[in-house]
Amino acid sequence: TCRDLAQKIIRDAEGAEHFVTVNVKGLPTRAEAARIAKIVCESPLVKTAITGNDPNWGRIVSAAGYSGVMFNEQDCSLKVNDHSLYESGTPVEFDEATVSAAMKTGEVVIDLQFTLGEESATYWTCDLTAEYIRLNADYTT
Repeated sequence: TCRDLAQKIIRDAEGAEHFVTVNVKGLPTRAEAARIAKIVCESPLVKTAITGNDPNWGRIVSAAGYSGVMFNEQDCSLKVNDHSLYESGTPVEFDEATVSAAMKTGEVVIDLQFTLGEESATYWTCDLTAEYIRLNADYTT
């Protein structure tokens, strides 16, 4: 299927070590959910945190915040690989080593839940590694 092919292309990305799924739920429109998912997927800070197996909730929530979609902090909750990191606008205590170990599997699922509606979007991406930079810096086209 097209979905399988899209995921295979991402998994085969140069230097990639992690396949990342970003689920955004609870927005008034699908376009808003898609906008947040796209911005999170494109964020170099999010991608490099994933490379380092760093459950950095601030980078993810910040990317959602600069997406241009209007929301208040208390409207947002975040899970990474089913571990809650941020609930209703407040960071929660979590075992960083446990979440980091869960990220080392190479599969990372970011769930951003909002309280503003019923619409959702899912995007896929990969991490941004030093190997990717090396591969793409060492040749000219």
